[in-house]
Amino acid sequence: MPEWEYRYYSYNAHWDENKQMASIRDGEGDHYFALFQPTGLIIKGFDQRFNQVHGPHDVLQGVPNEFEGFLKEPAFIMDVATFCTWKLQGNQAWSASKELDAEAYHLLHILNGKADHYYAWATEYYEISLDRSLVQRIFDIEPLDWEMLKGLDKELELADLEEDIQEIGYPVKRED
Repeated sequence: MPEWEYRYYSYNAHWDENKQMASIRDGEGDHYFALFQPTGLIIKGFDQRFNQVHGPHDVLQGVPNEFEGFLKEPAFIMDVATFCTWKLQGNQAWSASKELDAEAYHLLHILNGKADHYYAWATEYYEISLDRSLVQRIFDIEPLDWEMLKGLDKELELADLEEDIQEIGYPVKRED
């Protein structure tokens, strides 16, 4: 989605020095924010449906000091959270201050890394027809070229996405 205010998924490869940020914002209050940094990865989210059924949880207790900056970042809407999980660099296991069932982490299912899941979501959400193979190519991080872009959105030019491409850090195959 070219317009930031309507963007569901976001990624910034240059959030801060040695930090990257990913987020989902559904426009209705559900969201997650993930911060990748040299000391590890932390993900905080809010799911209204889970909150309505299970009530508030104090999920931000016990977050390691390595993620103190994350907890103080106003952009991450820290006043509402239904889950928070982290993985410190060098650890094999994920940690959380509260043991929650899989339902609490519903917003994270997109992170399974499968193009099929995103393809199904995008065709329904945007009510469009997409070439499934193009979605797979994006998930495979093939460099974006004019042909791929036209297959995804006939009205866009690479120049229209230059700022977003730089922010995301996505590879581009420039035409000679």
